[in-house]
Amino acid sequence: MDLDTSHITLIFAAIIACIIYQRLKCRSSPKPQKLPPGPPRWPILGNLLQLGPLPHRDLASLCDKYGPLVYLKLGSVDAITTNDPNIIREILLKQDEVFASRPRTLAAVHLAYGCGDVALAPFGPQWKRMRRICMEHLLTTKRLDSFARHRAEEAQHLVRDVWAMAQTGKAVNLRDVLGGFSMNNVTRMLLGKQYFGAGSAGPQEAMEFMHITHELFWLLGLIYLGDYLPIWRWVDPYGCEKKMREVEKRVDDFHTNIIEEHRRRAREEKGKKTTGEEGGEMDFVDVLLSLPGEDGKEHMDDVEIKALIQDMIAAATDTSAVTNEWAMAEVIKHPRVLRKIQEELDSVVGPNRMVHESDLAHLNYLRCVVRETFRMHPAGPFLIPHESLRATWIDGYYIPAKTRVFINTHGLGRNTKIWDNVEEFRPGRHWLADGSRVEISHGADFKILPFSAGKRKCPGAPLGVTLVLMALARLFHCFDWAPPDGLRPQDIDTKEVYGMTMPKGQPLMAIAKPRLPNHMYH
Repeated sequence: MDLDTSHITLIFAAIIACIIYQRLKCRSSPKPQKLPPGPPRWPILGNLLQLGPLPHRDLASLCDKYGPLVYLKLGSVDAITTNDPNIIREILLKQDEVFASRPRTLAAVHLAYGCGDVALAPFGPQWKRMRRICMEHLLTTKRLDSFARHRAEEAQHLVRDVWAMAQTGKAVNLRDVLGGFSMNNVTRMLLGKQYFGAGSAGPQEAMEFMHITHELFWLLGLIYLGDYLPIWRWVDPYGCEKKMREVEKRVDDFHTNIIEEHRRRAREEKGKKTTGEEGGEMDFVDVLLSLPGEDGKEHMDDVEIKALIQDMIAAATDTSAVTNEWAMAEVIKHPRVLRKIQEELDSVVGPNRMVHESDLAHLNYLRCVVRETFRMHPAGPFLIPHESLRATWIDGYYIPAKTRVFINTHGLGRNTKIWDNVEEFRPGRHWLADGSRVEISHGADFKILPFSAGKRKCPGAPLGVTLVLMALARLFHCFDWAPPDGLRPQDIDTKEVYGMTMPKGQPLMAIAKPRLPNHMYH
């Protein structure tokens, strides 16, 4: 919207006042410490104007120019960025205690219940408690194993859905198919219901759920100027904070309905037990509702339960679906890779049964494909930003307290100092000389970073790897894949879109052709 004259006058007056204040402050301050190298900065704005629509590429270019550790001033905020494995190891492991916190961005305040969750909360007692609840009650090996049957059912639904589309001869929208697979796996564990496919909660609720999730990711990934220039919040010309408050209300209403539905179901199950009938399985929300709260409270606060629901949905849906779409795009673009994957599947699994979770550890070339996908197309362009709790030193450079840390996972995978032919999709580069199992994690060398490391490592990493591998194994085992009619494999577009996650610019469309005996699809 247009700004009136009074607003413009106010803004310029504030900027001039800030410049005068900064100059007076500089004169009276002690000699500054040696900061990491970085680009020249504008007064007030700092380096904000140097960030374009793809900031991960902009920051990678700055690392190429200034070195492995770059200092930026983003408005009023000190920041550093890196795509170097040694610096990343220093931040996430050696100085984990210093960099274990998160900045309180406006999106996190509005959309993560006042930063009361696990992923976005600042380091402290509340974060430790919420993470402990996740690790001890939700993401235990025993509880995840208890949902193995559900995951197998969803893998079979995925195959049947694609087989039905293949019968029509039309291209499959793999973004929709893979998004539904990830969403159903998570919602069956979390909420006790499917949102897509036969027997689902219904198209209206499913679309509302998906729409809310996409809006959350867009807002959480936004580089909002109000986080760096407080003066911007006075005007908010694009209505970002208004949008955050609107989505906050819709998300909260959605989560309130989920909790109330589970409480009603719990009362019904209690009634069944008094009549001798068996109750149903407990999902994650049932577990959270059964846990005691803090300070002697009988139950956890609803706000805490909602924050954990939000984390689980965000961490396990869009990220695995985005990774799977990128993997499918690169494999279809490289038919030789597809043939090697299918040769391995035919050897390990064969044509007369479906892939099981127990097979995934033995599909070493497919694991290389997933590692290479994480190298070239990490689920997010950056790790969720860290923030230093106190001043420290890295590589001889002073890092002030409350410095925001942007670890560039996209730039790490394209760092020419550690990878050769960075734009070439080449899974074989990850194959180990002794033929041992390829691990899909950062490893000792920190050359890829799919789930972060240290205290803020993603607690759901094993589940995420399983969902990614199972979807790809089933799709490559059951079908041959080709681009839609009129396109060559090399014509598949691999441009990305920036956000908290980093999907393809356009949904992947492909032709599926069944390659197993007909009875396997029924």
